[in-house]
Amino acid sequence: MEIDLLLRVAIAFLKDMNLEEFKKLVYETQFLLADINSFESEKLPKDSVKEHNKSHQPLDIKEPEFHIVSPRYEAEILLGYILNMTRVELHTHAKKEVTDFDKQRYFKMLAMRKNGMPLEYLTNRATFYDLELYINDKVLIPRHETELLVEHALEIIKAHNITHFVEVGVGSGAISAAILTHTEETCVVATDISKEALNVARYNMQQLGLESRCEFVESDLLLSPYLIMRKPITLLVSNPPYIANNYPLNQEVLCEPHIALFGGENGDEILKKLIVQAREKQIQFLICEMGYDQKESMQEALLNSGYKPTFYKDYAGFDRGFIAKLMF
Repeated sequence: MEIDLLLRVAIAFLKDMNLEEFKKLVYETQFLLADINSFESEKLPKDSVKEHNKSHQPLDIKEPEFHIVSPRYEAEILLGYILNMTRVELHTHAKKEVTDFDKQRYFKMLAMRKNGMPLEYLTNRATFYDLELYINDKVLIPRHETELLVEHALEIIKAHNITHFVEVGVGSGAISAAILTHTEETCVVATDISKEALNVARYNMQQLGLESRCEFVESDLLLSPYLIMRKPITLLVSNPPYIANNYPLNQEVLCEPHIALFGGENGDEILKKLIVQAREKQIQFLICEMGYDQKESMQEALLNSGYKPTFYKDYAGFDRGFIAKLMF
């Protein structure tokens, strides 16, 4: 089957075709050729005007249900991954034959995507702050909005000549990697409660040539003996779990590790613990992401622990995080 025909099948499936119709389209060759090859350009399923990028959606703003907004884009990304070709190359080699082996791999990935598996987990790739990272289902997929946290961290680091910081809940390593690539002498202590997440972060730092500037510590927030005994830390950055346990999320988001999503009954419990522990260690600056409806509770928690907070909004205008400075 040629690339062009294969993409037409995939786009139709991702757009609005159920699995049974897809199987019929794939296995009944005569029907497939008659139906798909006769598609005129204007009859092909269209992507939405605004290209879908899940990372632009706040984690705690619920979509009514999982749906694929850009079937053409995703069909091309997945086939490009299978064939090790760019999207441009797929079009310039539209008549290239795809082997049965690659075709079956592609159909399997399409079915998994249709069932809600995030594109990043299928390709093991995510882009954050212009960095390409390895991703698997043991870590949260980095969101575009979290780049704001990186920008605020870089401002604080440069303004106060900070050489060491700690990231709590490092996950894939996206935040720390972005900070380190935009500073020359800064080092990080990267913590996570998950060994699997630490392995992913370590791999990404190795691939980016940043491993020598990182220490990896398995820890529940700041409770590791290593962190308790460590010399004072000036800056803490974190994108911790902050979604309420009973908050309804769509199928795609629920594929991500729940330990990285849910922060307790109200959602802000982990953040509150982190603030208290940071105060005990006399950490001067905190930069954290939070839920869109947690500004009031975070302000109270920070002030009660002696921090003066400033809040920032995400690209959609929702309250998304805070920068806090220890007052006494």
